[in-house]
Amino acid sequence: MKSRLILLMLSMALLSSCIVKSLQPFYIKKSLAFNDQLLGSWTDNKNGAWQVVAFVDAFNEERDMDKPLSEDDKKALENYKEGYLVNYIKKEKEAGFIAMPFKIEDEYYIDFTPIQFEEEDINDLAVQHLIKTHTVAKVEFNKDRIQLSWLSEEPINKLYETERMRLKYEKVGFDETLLLTATSNELYEFLRKYRKAEVEDKWTKDQLTLQRTDAKP
Repeated sequence: MKSRLILLMLSMALLSSCIVKSLQPFYIKKSLAFNDQLLGSWTDNKNGAWQVVAFVDAFNEERDMDKPLSEDDKKALENYKEGYLVNYIKKEKEAGFIAMPFKIEDEYYIDFTPIQFEEEDINDLAVQHLIKTHTVAKVEFNKDRIQLSWLSEEPINKLYETERMRLKYEKVGFDETLLLTATSNELYEFLRKYRKAEVEDKWTKDQLTLQRTDAKP
């Protein structure tokens, strides 16, 4: 089924298993924390290519400086001015994401939302059924490398099964994908507690290691 290709939304195409998706962002506004270390060109350990630019820089490059901003543009700039635009390419398939960096105490996380992807393999009606959800990855920096560790379904499902988790959710679609429906405040508070919880394979199921390709000698 070609439509499953669109779980290119960081699921099947990027990673080996399923990652947790949410209707709402995982961050709250006061937690946003832009970090220059994420900017630049990268390749990952699964042969994907990444280009990360500041949202504000990309926004200003595209806008007509001689014209006033529309209300939609003002809203986008206000919402994403502390974020990044990410272009991801793997096997000649390209996707774009808004990535919002945030902190919980001394740890960095990124909230990913797809904003564009190649649609040539599915028809317009199928595209209308796709919801651009949020995912979250923990970020660890190591010189010219970054490790991204996504919140995975497997440990989260176990928490639900053992009644250790109370976040609102639904199982959606033919394959009953887990979709969190909690508020951003609730999601952020959950992550704050989850980072200290004793959970098996908490951040180890879905990982990518990015190596900088534009490093200065």
